[in-house]
Amino acid sequence: MMKRALPCLSGLAFVSVAAFEPGAAHASSPLAAPAESLAGGRVVYEQHCAACHGLTGDGNGPASVWLYPRPRNFSAGQFKIKSTPGVDLPSDDDLHQSIIRGLPGSSMPSFSHLSEKERSDVVQYVKFLTARTDASGRRVNLFDEAAASGQLAQPVIVPPEPAAGVEELALGRQIYQKMQCNLCHGETGAGDGPQVPTLKDAAGLPVRPRDFNTGLFRGGHTGRDLYLRIHNGLPGTPMVPYGDDVLKPAERWALVHYVQSLRRTDVAVNDLLAPEDNAIHVRHVASLPSEPMDAAWESLDPVRVPLNPLWPEPNQVYAVAVSAVTDGNKLAVLLQWRDELPHNTTIRVQDFQDAAALQFSLSGRYGFLGMGDAQNPVNLWQWKAGWQMEAGGDLPEMRDAYQAMHVDTYFQPERQFATATSAGNILAQPHKSPIEDANARGFGSFTSQPLAQQNVAGKGLWHAGFWNVVFIRDLKSNDQDDVQFAAGKSVPVAFAVWNGEQGDRNGRKMVSNWYQLVLD
Repeated sequence: MMKRALPCLSGLAFVSVAAFEPGAAHASSPLAAPAESLAGGRVVYEQHCAACHGLTGDGNGPASVWLYPRPRNFSAGQFKIKSTPGVDLPSDDDLHQSIIRGLPGSSMPSFSHLSEKERSDVVQYVKFLTARTDASGRRVNLFDEAAASGQLAQPVIVPPEPAAGVEELALGRQIYQKMQCNLCHGETGAGDGPQVPTLKDAAGLPVRPRDFNTGLFRGGHTGRDLYLRIHNGLPGTPMVPYGDDVLKPAERWALVHYVQSLRRTDVAVNDLLAPEDNAIHVRHVASLPSEPMDAAWESLDPVRVPLNPLWPEPNQVYAVAVSAVTDGNKLAVLLQWRDELPHNTTIRVQDFQDAAALQFSLSGRYGFLGMGDAQNPVNLWQWKAGWQMEAGGDLPEMRDAYQAMHVDTYFQPERQFATATSAGNILAQPHKSPIEDANARGFGSFTSQPLAQQNVAGKGLWHAGFWNVVFIRDLKSNDQDDVQFAAGKSVPVAFAVWNGEQGDRNGRKMVSNWYQLVLD
């Protein structure tokens, strides 16, 4: 039986919660933001954040079951990535940086596509949601409470970063051993220390220490970022702070540089991935390349789009390279990503296929990243490696997966009996195209277009450790559910990649944030 890639998320219907109305009752609070800022922040939060963090900020949004690490519970007041010490609340700039940079290596993408005002407003709304309920049942905002008591912390002052020499790296290694960093992060920094099986976060969930060799640093990879992580710790996790009462600044810098020295050089470039103008420009060409290995693609400079896993990935695809061209009539988009071993059959229930998808906003606005929303539907083009194999005429059989098995002879001796295919299941029929054209209005609403409207062509080819997949469609389409392209018009687009080798399917995948596909 063939397995369909079900949607990773389902639709949302947000409702106002009276107890959380940002209004006049809070106007006298020390940190009260203008009502219009909170109102604007709530709009942004409910569209882009509540699916994961929950409508009230408790970290239990409908998408949270798909995500690990779990989304932050704002009401607990435990913010990991910040410049303030210990368990103190973060600064506005800390929250803003988390929004604009995201948390690499987690399901929290960059929201650099939001406007400065939208980001500033949602910072204020996140602070508004950071509250607890006291013994009398009264809602107490943690930021207001800290401000009223004069306990709002100031950011830690990070001294200038010294040069990393041999002696300093030797000192850093000594401190690494002295502070017993190896018990969690391992002797070589691979995140495989002897205490790993016992580590849990504040919610009692298992937590893995950072793999310094290959794992992404979620709070940033610069020296200053790591200095703050060591000084402040990560509240809510076993990573305790090593403040001035434990380490001197010079020792802390030595430890930072030693940790950076453990980085594998072949993955260090992934730390540098960052969006610039969020634009993928479509080059005009005289002849459209229809093959993924066409030499014409070599003349283009692709955009490397960072990807975030929705679930811990042992072999994460850190980025996908995107190139796009048009001949004035058609659009061709090439995706390239590293995959050491192709997976293109799903005969066995334990097997899953490699796949990739483009998501276009039909409204022209940045809707909810997880399959759009009711006001911002999306058009999805998904390529599947298994479908590519079938489209090439190589239909896999059960005997291919189990070559030594013995079965009885059925009335159809020319092939072993496939129940889904024989029952007429459209998804189990041999596919003539490796690409599915579909739509969604929020997770749980994924709908494949009728066969007559499947107008996206393409092809995928695995070569030398990379998948190369090209998508092709006319710029204009008569289908009202299709995205339309025109010169001078930009279209919001996002990307997703599934690695079948590690069991990716449905919501277990890697996704980008929104970009703009621009036809210059």
